[in-house]
Amino acid sequence: MALWCSIALGCYAQDTLFPQADLYDTGMMNTYINAYRETAGIRMQNYNYYSDLSVEAYNAGQWYDVIKYVNEALSTGYYCGMLYFIRGFAYESLGNLKAAKNDYKTSIKNNYRDAEIALRALKEKIKQRKRR
Repeated sequence: MALWCSIALGCYAQDTLFPQADLYDTGMMNTYINAYRETAGIRMQNYNYYSDLSVEAYNAGQWYDVIKYVNEALSTGYYCGMLYFIRGFAYESLGNLKAAKNDYKTSIKNNYRDAEIALRALKEKIKQRKRR
């Protein structure tokens, strides 16, 4: 939400041919903030639902579903390092090593320590591929 607000501050509200809502109107900004706050419970339910589905797909080895469900969970605005880790593992399993590396790094930043081991192993795997 803070990112959206900072982006909005760099915009000019009336640069178009048609009248636009004034982005600097505090009433409008408060309305957006309140709506975001009021939907927190629903977003948390969706986050938990998609997180559970992503873990089930991970355990079943359904890598495309893992990616889909993790993306849905993260789109709620909630996150945890474990989700980035399992999506990274799915990417690695599908051969997308660059995306896997990025997810492992994000997982580490979110204090999921198993990702450190996975990242080291992935870097070694990348080195071995370059040697071939």
